[in-house]
Amino acid sequence: MHSIYKFTSYLLIPFIYFNIFLRVIKKKEDIKRYKERFGSTNLNKNQGKKVIWIHASSVGEFKSCDFLINNFYQKYILVITTTTKTAADYALENYGEKIIHQYAPFDVLPWINKFLEFWKPKLVIWIESDIWPNTIVRLREKNIAAVFLNARISPKSFKKWEFFSSYYKFITKTFFAIYAQSKNDLHRIRNLTDVNVSYLGNLKLTKRNTSFTKLETTEKINIMIASTHHNEENLIIAYLENISKNYPLVNFFIAPRHPNRSKFVYKLLKDKKLEVEYHSKSKNLNYRFLIIDSFGKMEEFFKKSDIVFLGGSLVKKGGHNPIEAALLNCVIITGSNVYNWQNLYDEMLSQNSCLMINESKEFETKIINLIENKRLINKLKNNAFTFSNTVFFKEDSLIELLNNKLGYDA
Repeated sequence: MHSIYKFTSYLLIPFIYFNIFLRVIKKKEDIKRYKERFGSTNLNKNQGKKVIWIHASSVGEFKSCDFLINNFYQKYILVITTTTKTAADYALENYGEKIIHQYAPFDVLPWINKFLEFWKPKLVIWIESDIWPNTIVRLREKNIAAVFLNARISPKSFKKWEFFSSYYKFITKTFFAIYAQSKNDLHRIRNLTDVNVSYLGNLKLTKRNTSFTKLETTEKINIMIASTHHNEENLIIAYLENISKNYPLVNFFIAPRHPNRSKFVYKLLKDKKLEVEYHSKSKNLNYRFLIIDSFGKMEEFFKKSDIVFLGGSLVKKGGHNPIEAALLNCVIITGSNVYNWQNLYDEMLSQNSCLMINESKEFETKIINLIENKRLINKLKNNAFTFSNTVFFKEDSLIELLNNKLGYDA
């Protein structure tokens, strides 16, 4: 089957070139860096240090690299590849002095070979769910040590891979170890591969140096609607309208998962004749509805919020990580579609550290109950904060594993 995949990837080369050309014309691709997609680079490599290549597809995956970056950047060259421009911008803005960022080469052998020949990584760390057969198999053929960290596979993807389980085994035998993101992922991946699959915790939940001062308690209540996906705002817009009309001291921050959807959310609120503005255009936060229309603002607004509803959970997107908001002393509300974080939410619910709704109509009831019960707000904040200080990841075990591998036959 791999031979068919390789052959198909060669056939796609003309279409890939044409697509990149169109993306450059439409300014969706960085004209100065598009050649990185073909394994080339304009950079020079420091010959004195070993290279660790970390692949993290998008912003979410990249954020989970924080722990790895801060532990290894001084001793090694960290080449981190992403596929999206938003992830590239985030990486350079927040870690530009610690890493070398490159766009990941397309999964076509000549471009992969060019990338590997130049960087010659000592170790490859593959993050989460981005399976690229040609690249991963080529690492094995070139005897480059590789580990799969925070590996996950959704129930839907698992059902698809079950039909190609032998190919999944063939690809993943490149890795000397696989560490699943959750216990549910652990069980699913073990059913698909012969590689040793273990669980250290979720890499996204490693401890970070987060210091904050919550705003002084006032009569106003700030509610954040965070990381919503397509159609989720439609499901709750009527409830937002009712709450805003009946409770004049409640303000809402709305942060779509993808900021390019901000115009849609703005129009949705405007059509309801609600007081709304974009954060990028506002000089203050006194609007009843403020749309967070740029990346990198979540922590800032979690700090300002009393209650956070986490999206991707009323629609089937698997939910989002609740720990950052919990760590910043917020009440957490989520829908029930949280399969990407199921184990974590199950633990939170058992410790009364979050609220879960099964249908969108429960949203209004839960919010009103909190607005009218400040004591309950404080209790749930404290419970969430306490839960967020749990040790979620065996950091020392991972560092020991990677150091041993980097020192092997050195």
